[in-house]
Order: sequence, then structure tokens, then C-alpha cells
Amino acid sequence: MTQANLEALSREVERQNAIVDCKNLMGKVMYYGVAWLNRKMVELWSRREDCLLEMPWGIYDGRAGVERCYLEDFGDRSEPGWAEKRKGVMMLYTCDTPIVEVSQDGQSAKGVWISSGADTWREGDEHPQGYWRWGKYALDFVKEDGVWKIWKMRFYPFFLTKFDQSWTEAPAYDWAFFPVTPDRPRETPVYHYDGVAAYPTGQPPIPGVDD
Repeated sequence: MTQANLEALSREVERQNAIVDCKNLMGKVMYYGVAWLNRKMVELWSRREDCLLEMPWGIYDGRAGVERCYLEDFGDRSEPGWAEKRKGVMMLYTCDTPIVEVSQDGQSAKGVWISSGADTWREGDEHPQGYWRWGKYALDFVKEDGVWKIWKMRFYPFFLTKFDQSWTEAPAYDWAFFPVTPDRPRETPVYHYDGVAAYPTGQPPIPGVDD
């Protein structure tokens, strides 16, 4: 085997390892979110100042914005009184159909996923209400000190509906079930099915195809 072949093989191994690492990062996002382990969630993120987290209710800018979203708006289960504050609450999300593309220099990557999920939220002292929540995730990853980290994350909603209501009949819900403090409005509007409008394309772009 020639030196050039060895180098090409080494690059391909590194690319495949990067894809696995990025998929595992996304898996951790799902697992930590269900368990409200948001201190661990923040550790998945890069320390770059140009980090971006786009939620249905707005954008959080920079590492400071990411920490504010997860540690202040959502909170962590290690906080005193967490169990009483969040009793009856469950947030269960999954991700599938992954597409991950690694940059030529092996230092960054992009990925997209479709996500289906269920929320159970308590409104005041009422019995917990169940919701279905579907959408798509788009992530940018960056290799930082030899370790893959999340650089940017955007969520593109499909629908949010109560469990006993058809998603074709659901109103345009406010996706924030609790007080939130984003830095600015979303870059793209939240899609809502109204029986007329076609679903927008390019939300998100497919890495290596649309970008």
C-alpha cells in the first residue's frame, strides 16, 4: 500500500469516527434532556463565543446564552426544590434519519435529524397535560482540543398538539411552557400547519446537498 493510500485511509477512518462522535453527541442531547441533566448538557457545547441555540421561542447567542437557556430557563435537577417545581413534568424526545457530513479539514461537521417527542406539562395545580411535539434539528459541530462539541443548534418545529387532539386541528401554541429569556427572535418563523400552506423547504438544509 502506498503512502498516499495510507493517508487516504487514515482520513476516512477519522471521518467515520467523527460521524459516530457527532451522532453520539446528539444522542446525549436527547438523554440529558429527558433527565433534566442540563449541567451535563452544557458540557456538550463548545466554549466559542459564536455559539448559537435557536429554540421555537427565540435565539440564545454565545456560550453565555446557551448556559442561560439550559441552566436558568430550564434548570437542572440538582437544584434545591427541583422535584417539587417540576413534578408531573416529562419531556421525552427521540431523533432519527441522521445525515452527518464532515468538512474536508476534519475540524467541523454538520448534521440534521427528524425528532418525534412527547411532553407532559403541569399547568398550575391542574392534572398534567400530554402533548405531541415533532420537529427537525440542525446542528453544527466543531472539534475543540481534539474533542467534538456542539457549536450551533437549530430546531425547526413540525407541530405541537395535545395528545387527544389531531395535529391538523391544533392551534398555533406558544412553545414556551415556562418563562424564557432568549437574546433575540428566531431567524425563521415557526411553521404551523393550517391546512393550506405547504411545508417550507430548506428547513433545515441537508448537509452536503443543500448547503
